[in-house]
Amino acid sequence: MFDNLMILLVVLSFGFPAMPWLFGARWGAKGIWLSTGFSVVLLLGGFPILFETACIASNCGQGAIAIFMLGPIWIASALLTVGSAMIIRSRCNSQRR
Repeated sequence: MFDNLMILLVVLSFGFPAMPWLFGARWGAKGIWLSTGFSVVLLLGGFPILFETACIASNCGQGAIAIFMLGPIWIASALLTVGSAMIIRSRCNSQRR
């Protein structure tokens, strides 16, 4: 079970930078920043809590090592999400003119 959770957390982390593009196409600039804020808060706040809960539930010893591998992935994904939002926001501004 723990290995499936690890795979899920890594795959979801790489999907979050697409959120501003999806919400920006639907709701414009407001959707871009709302989805970015939601994604970053979920990545930096929610994933460690989910990871810790799953690690305690499965009584895993490898969790201490895995968090050091997942932490940089979560931080990089959060930075990519913000960068992605800035790119799509600049594209929206240039298309309006």
